[in-house]
Amino acid sequence: MLCHTLFILHFFIFILPSLSLPSQNVTLFGDASYTDTAISVTKQQLTCLSSSSGIGRAFYLYPVRFLDPLTNSTASFSCRFSFSILSSSSCPSSDGIAFLISSTTDFSSLSNGYMGLPNSDKDSYVAVEFDTSYDPSLGDINGNHVGFDFNSVVSFASVDVLSRGVDLKSGKIINAWIEYRDDMKMVRVWVDYSSTRPLTPILASLTDLSEIFKEFMHVGFSASLTDLVHHWQFKTLSYSHSVSPIDDVEEGDCFLCFSGDSKASKKNGGNLRRKNYGEIALGISGITAFVVSAVTSRFI
Repeated sequence: MLCHTLFILHFFIFILPSLSLPSQNVTLFGDASYTDTAISVTKQQLTCLSSSSGIGRAFYLYPVRFLDPLTNSTASFSCRFSFSILSSSSCPSSDGIAFLISSTTDFSSLSNGYMGLPNSDKDSYVAVEFDTSYDPSLGDINGNHVGFDFNSVVSFASVDVLSRGVDLKSGKIINAWIEYRDDMKMVRVWVDYSSTRPLTPILASLTDLSEIFKEFMHVGFSASLTDLVHHWQFKTLSYSHSVSPIDDVEEGDCFLCFSGDSKASKKNGGNLRRKNYGEIALGISGITAFVVSAVTSRFI
């Protein structure tokens, strides 16, 4: 938990050669910074440091509406991204990284080193952690698990992904899909080495996120002792009652896109499909939505 790992996110699944770094769309906190082709979530360290250092966050610039007070409705959401954890010679593992939906972006409200997650009674958040540390005091089941965190760094539910054939510490590119269905009050996560989403989620939980969401929330990632971010897709939507999964995020739905491949994706043989556009539609209903490109935003 105290060690540094090179943590690379290859945000799913295409590259935009015509776009520059999307600094207009992303806000960085703590040790997070821009590189030529990515966001470094934390500073790269030569030695293992204490768990209170090396914390960073990257959030989409604009708050996203999850609750509509006029209709008393809650948005469903779908997200997908890919990541790899590359251990350094000095430190074999890190805390990991968390996909985070938070009522605040205040970097001062942190648990000590635990992926930079909020640690205040005033903060509301939902996190899906990809945890490569083992801390029994936090209820961790092992050092290779996925967990749901709801307003607490102690997971509400978690699963050993190693027993499901996925090793978060393998250095391979791992794909993740996260979905919340408000009509079912269910959060689901799929994880696989393949770019095709498995039929069965690796973790599912019946949870009413309307009790956690504020009207507007901030969407992004938080990490400690980790490194690069490349691509990411996310959307919110209203959803009619159905037993089928939410449709996959469109290939053009991209919050965060960079020009060029990452060295890590090439090294790991990542098979990235390419598109020349990147936009994402967000909205609490099918009537109102806004479209955000990887560099600029506009309303429709």
